[in-house]
Amino acid sequence: MLMKHTCALLFLLVSTSFACAQAPGVPVYPEGRGSRPNAVLTEQAKKLQGASELLSMTKALEQAQRTECDVVLPPVDSKLLTPRERWQRARLSHLRVGQFYICSRCDKWHLDLAGGYAITADGAVATCAHVIASPPNMKEGWLVAVTEEDVLLPVTEVLACNVGTDCAILRVKSDQPLIPLPLSLDVSPGDSVWCFSDPSGKRGYFSEGIVSRFVKRAFMSKKEAVKLPEGTEVPKPVWLETTTDWAPGSSGSAVIDQFGNTVGHVSEIQTVLEEPLPVRKKKDAATVIEQLGTQMVFHQAIGAVEVKALVKKP
Repeated sequence: MLMKHTCALLFLLVSTSFACAQAPGVPVYPEGRGSRPNAVLTEQAKKLQGASELLSMTKALEQAQRTECDVVLPPVDSKLLTPRERWQRARLSHLRVGQFYICSRCDKWHLDLAGGYAITADGAVATCAHVIASPPNMKEGWLVAVTEEDVLLPVTEVLACNVGTDCAILRVKSDQPLIPLPLSLDVSPGDSVWCFSDPSGKRGYFSEGIVSRFVKRAFMSKKEAVKLPEGTEVPKPVWLETTTDWAPGSSGSAVIDQFGNTVGHVSEIQTVLEEPLPVRKKKDAATVIEQLGTQMVFHQAIGAVEVKALVKKP
């Protein structure tokens, strides 16, 4: 009888620990075959598109020629946040931004989402310019945004964009005020920074690192730059390199400081590989290249100063 009571008590304790594995308000993201979050979002998008509430990619690309906009940014915060408060602010301000489109290859609907973050409560959202670019396999598409609660919001306007600095500001329509992140330029190598994003589709990944250095270089490659009209000045934005983790799918997500201010947003990753070694198996046989592996990964964010440059000075 004692053994039965002991086993029952252990089962109750284990069950309780599983039921309360996280603090109140902390989401548990579904993964695997049984989870199809995009199916629900696709239906929401179809309804909005059917009601003509979504911004077409054709119109969005026309509006992306705007170089500045008139929005009122919130003041920089100076109150130190606890780790939980920092995560919560990053999460609540985060939106997934991208295209809802018909694929030219399979004629099916697709959602291609990356990151973005609110910069005003009334619907201004910052992201990368490359996040709002048309996918190569898009037949027809519309811009959308999605909250952390999986509510799909229509993008109503591209307020400003600079492809050369990989920055864009959009307007989204929301029934509830957004949680904005102030833009801060007070950041230095050695400062701790955090990023909330969805790397490779892994929802809600929050990582910590430090700012490693600042660099100033062109966003576009040399091959892209030579296609520009002769005499065109190639923009060279300010980049922050950090040790914070992100991956494809994180683009446009905010990099925040200890006060919850945005100091930059995710733009690129650059992998440094060991030099490949040519290995000759047999005499006169074809040369086989052996790749030794990754040495280092650079995580590169566009500085908040470049987003600020899209906002008209008061």
